[in-house]
Amino acid sequence: MRGFFRMDYAREGGAGGTIIFTDGALSGWDTGGSFFRGVYRDSGMGIEGKLSMAFPNGGISVTGEKMPKNGVPLHYPFKITNAATAGEMEIQTGSGGVIVKLRRVSAL
Repeated sequence: MRGFFRMDYAREGGAGGTIIFTDGALSGWDTGGSFFRGVYRDSGMGIEGKLSMAFPNGGISVTGEKMPKNGVPLHYPFKITNAATAGEMEIQTGSGGVIVKLRRVSAL
């Protein structure tokens, strides 16, 4: 799963960002103003992990919720069911799942 990926997800006006997966850790940012970090592992049935999203300048979450400047970080579990293709990441939010399309930009 190691690599540098482009992320795209549906939201009014479109949204996306980048994410890097390296040896059980991940980090990235998105166009909604979020910077995030997290951890992941191969569960044998795909990749499972947790990420923490912070909005230092405010922004809009993956669910479209307006976030205040320096608000409390959001914590979400996620799954990538087919790690071989790493095509989709499903983030489980309090209001339901969000599908994030992943496209590998490069290996690390």
